[in-house]
Amino acid sequence: MMQAAHNPVTAIIGGKKRTISSLHATTMQLAKKAAGGDSKSMAKFLDWVDKIESRAAAVRPTQFPLSEPDVEVLRAAYKRMKQCDPDGSED
Repeated sequence: MMQAAHNPVTAIIGGKKRTISSLHATTMQLAKKAAGGDSKSMAKFLDWVDKIESRAAAVRPTQFPLSEPDVEVLRAAYKRMKQCDPDGSED
């Protein structure tokens, strides 16, 4: 199945012939139908986008990875800073 998805096909994009994968061509066709107002295509396309973004987010490292000792230091610093605020209010 993945081999078929990566097979090259010729498509006309922006008036020019281009060789793209079958998967790319299918995605473009689905996006075009969704943009044209086809509700089933919209639902399918948005579902694909959500799945892809969810998978990407799951494997993406956090921007600022913190180890447990890092978290402990931050909690201790926060606790000490809160002691400096007599009424405990946050501005």
